[in-house]
Amino acid sequence: MGLASTLAHKENRQVKLQQNSSEFGPLFSSDQDRHCNTCLNWTHDALELYTLGYKEAADSLVSKIVVGGRYQDILVFPICFLYRQYIELRLKEIIRSGRRLLDEPSDFPKHHKIKYLWDLVGKILNKVFADDSEPPDLSLAAHVVAEFSKLDPDSFAFRYPIDKSGENSLQGISHINLRRVADFVGSFSKSMEGASTAISVYLENKMEMLAEFRE
Repeated sequence: MGLASTLAHKENRQVKLQQNSSEFGPLFSSDQDRHCNTCLNWTHDALELYTLGYKEAADSLVSKIVVGGRYQDILVFPICFLYRQYIELRLKEIIRSGRRLLDEPSDFPKHHKIKYLWDLVGKILNKVFADDSEPPDLSLAAHVVAEFSKLDPDSFAFRYPIDKSGENSLQGISHINLRRVADFVGSFSKSMEGASTAISVYLENKMEMLAEFRE
């Protein structure tokens, strides 16, 4: 076998790493089973869809474990990550909508530090509900944020087994009851989505009043 033939033979034996779109087709596209097709970009602001989607995904996985009692030792990581991401996005949504209501710069911080986000939310909600005779009790929601922040302050622990320092991301913790986590996050959800809804109503009323004033 000549040198050229030998090199060609070795080349054919290499792992195929180059993509071939024409052969396989696009990955992110619709298909014939229409009930599996999703609709995207139908709203100008998808933050709420992302927020609810993470919680719905985590709830579905926990329900699977509660019923079947299987895979909890591997599903704990995506479940807790999804719940933490839900909490983070709900706090960011409240920061943004609350700031809009208060005529403050309406963007939210781009980092993942939920304790810092919670402190911002507290300041905003104290302003929003300053005149309410019965402001919402968010002590349980504060507890949930504190627990997640203590275990996973920067949204890293449930994504990687080793942190940036080379240490175990979940050092010192041996058991997590996922039904219990889901219950706590559910309570957080009731409190914070109630606050979010109230802000949305106040903001809508404000916009209507401004529109009438301009007329």
